[in-house]
Amino acid sequence: MAPRPRVLLLDEPLSALDAKIRVSLRSEIRAIQRELGITTIFVTHDQEEALSISDQVVVMNKGRAEQAGTPFEIYNAPRTRFVATFVGTLNVLQGIAVDPGKGIMQLGSQTVTLRSPFSLPRGATTTVAVRPENIKLGAPARDAVAFDAQIRDVAFLGSVIRIKASLLDTTVEFDMFNQPGNPPPAPGTMTTVHLDSRDLLLLDA
Repeated sequence: MAPRPRVLLLDEPLSALDAKIRVSLRSEIRAIQRELGITTIFVTHDQEEALSISDQVVVMNKGRAEQAGTPFEIYNAPRTRFVATFVGTLNVLQGIAVDPGKGIMQLGSQTVTLRSPFSLPRGATTTVAVRPENIKLGAPARDAVAFDAQIRDVAFLGSVIRIKASLLDTTVEFDMFNQPGNPPPAPGTMTTVHLDSRDLLLLDA
């Protein structure tokens, strides 16, 4: 960086490092880049790295840019099925279109209203997705959609606990924060989970 280049190209510079050093150097590279103001193209296959270090993210698929936007936009408003399933963890559920013009669909025994209308014929099978952090354990909050689920696996990750559960004939993953006084349910336990239908993403090819 000594000659102050107009553009800095970094091709997976942290791929050979252990996890702790990788995170530390990631922050240092970001701080230096901001201080010097050098436009930087950072190539990485690590999604967390891409989201945490970037002002703009471009998701590539077979040499084609599927979507470009801020990390917030890429993660929360994916425009294609590939981006939705590639960036972060995603739970995919099958539903039936009830009133597409009003964004209403059937999800198991529940009728849910999506954030926006969609263009499918009534009765058509459709696919929606929801992020793990948008599925909550326990009694539903107001206006939430609740489902019965059976706990399949519990993975303790430190501050976060990742839970796998059977829901609507499929397996979903969701997260809860570690709370010493509130241990997670044991595998095999029947429980209730809930979500806000506005957090459902319609996956359109």
